[in-house]
Amino acid sequence: MGSDGNDGAGGVGNSNSSANSAGNQNNAADSLGNAAESVADAIGQAVDAVADAVSSVLGSASETGLGDALGNLADMLGIDAKDLQGLVGAALMGAITGGLPGAVMGVVNALTGGSLTSAARDAVASNLPSAMQPLANLAIDRFASAIPGAVSSTSLQGVLGTLATGALTNGRVPGMSEIASVARSMHDLSHVASGVMDSVTRGDFASALDAASALEGGLNRSFEQAREIAGNVSATFARGHDVYPEGGHGAFGDTVERLAVATTQLMARR
Repeated sequence: MGSDGNDGAGGVGNSNSSANSAGNQNNAADSLGNAAESVADAIGQAVDAVADAVSSVLGSASETGLGDALGNLADMLGIDAKDLQGLVGAALMGAITGGLPGAVMGVVNALTGGSLTSAARDAVASNLPSAMQPLANLAIDRFASAIPGAVSSTSLQGVLGTLATGALTNGRVPGMSEIASVARSMHDLSHVASGVMDSVTRGDFASALDAASALEGGLNRSFEQAREIAGNVSATFARGHDVYPEGGHGAFGDTVERLAVATTQLMARR
């Protein structure tokens, strides 16, 4: 994102800051207008208007906490704050700086992060001694919480339910073939991610810290690869080209690419 949460707090202490903040929020709310009728409209039709408001809100994250900042943003958009913690929120955060291609990448990152999170938890439960599991699960929590939408994207059923509402397609309910394509890609990713995390958590670890460090490293490496692949697909889409799987990324990377392509094709039809 364009703001890391630190660049907006510099005005704290200025006597005009409260008035300016209130004015900015009022202007943002006015500019959203009809677009705030749904989150999909906010993503698809009011990205520019939302961007200033979001940057302002997230700039205060160091003062109020990210949860409070997202709550303020939800109030501006007229939606439930919980929606910003799921796929819709991931799409909105991506759209702020990247428009629809950014929204697509946000969703793919959330789905990938959710798959890795779920696979890691299963691997920890199966492969690590019980004494090592609490620290490993803490590492998983930290990983998932850093990716918008990942925590709520561990359930295939929940993800498909969100897609079926049309929340990510400007109110258009996707066709069964589009949803099935995403579902198939997610199922494949879940299977491959399980193999990756199983490999990472097998071994003779000297301590719980060693096990957690190995797990954290595996999660981060996998997600970085996935994010790069999703970024390439998103960039191709942004240039107005059709997207399709090119392959050559290895088992995990190729599966992520297929998911990115399926998600792009679904969200591109609005």
